[in-house]
Amino acid sequence: MSATATVTAQKVSHGQARRCVSAGPYSLTEAYYSADQIVARHEHAFPSWTLLLNGSFQEKFSREELICFPGSVLIKPATADHSNRYGTTGAHCLLIEAHEEDTLTGGRGAAMFAVTRTCEGGLIPSLAKRIYREFGSADPVSGFALSVLLIELSGATARPTEPSAKKHWLNNVRDQLEAEFRSPPSLSELAHGRDVHPVYLCQAFRREFGITVGEFVRQLRFEWARDALRVHAGSICDIALEAGFSDQAHFTREFTKRAGQSPARFRQSKV
Repeated sequence: MSATATVTAQKVSHGQARRCVSAGPYSLTEAYYSADQIVARHEHAFPSWTLLLNGSFQEKFSREELICFPGSVLIKPATADHSNRYGTTGAHCLLIEAHEEDTLTGGRGAAMFAVTRTCEGGLIPSLAKRIYREFGSADPVSGFALSVLLIELSGATARPTEPSAKKHWLNNVRDQLEAEFRSPPSLSELAHGRDVHPVYLCQAFRREFGITVGEFVRQLRFEWARDALRVHAGSICDIALEAGFSDQAHFTREFTKRAGQSPARFRQSKV
């Protein structure tokens, strides 16, 4: 790859291009999209990474819908037809297109774009942010640095994903909720500790465990209270408060909905 980057006149689809650069088999475009902008279904000529710098957007594909927030990277193949909806403040993005994907990583280029996905944390977003910094630099060696970072980005993307690593942080979220279900942390607190956006955490949790975060906490409270009714001699009000319910009436409504009978009747049936 050439160690120089060349400013080009390339345009970005449906947005306003502020700066365009070619670096070997890659093209980089800084783009802005209007608030509440909607783009009809389309596809792009090349596979790409999109680093969202500010704002938000969602891309709707035939089988899924992905929501992106600042700091996230969307990876997609050229053939992924999709529509876009931009947020209330629009979006500021860095689009990186790969024009010769088969040569980027020893023949693994096509495979690394095989699945449309978002990366909220880890190596890929970190590299993309460093690329953006070099992209805007006037340093004499920035072209070389940019080329190196783009190769690293391709390598990181081509590397097989680590489902166990993904599952590890989700298991950690689940374990924390199990330990703190009486007074669970906020979604922002849960997400901040894992370097992901709260919306991404909710989506990943539901995909992994088949249940929303809120419903998971409600189920934990119910199960703890049900076991407590079997073995504890304390009042129903005390059990309700200890389980994290706001009051006995709230507990009774939730318990009856799940167990099909009131806490008092359940306790009597277990005597």
